[in-house]
Amino acid sequence: MSKPTNDLGAFLHTQSKKSNEDLAESIRVSKKLSNRHNNVVIFQEKRSICGTAKKLFQSIKDFDSSAELIIKTDSRIWSQK
Repeated sequence: MSKPTNDLGAFLHTQSKKSNEDLAESIRVSKKLSNRHNNVVIFQEKRSICGTAKKLFQSIKDFDSSAELIIKTDSRIWSQK
């Protein structure tokens, strides 16, 4: 079992059942990207997800300081308090 992380992008990447090639291609299609380097596409998306999660969490905390952001996959749960 891997250690807990505050990085949502890293959490989702480790939970993905897709190969890096398939994951990068999915990201390219959904984001309309043209970069052909799989690792760069995945790295940039992980960084983007992390930034988005931080902004979303801050917005949620503005409404309720006791709120949590929870992401659930088939096998694990990621949360930010």
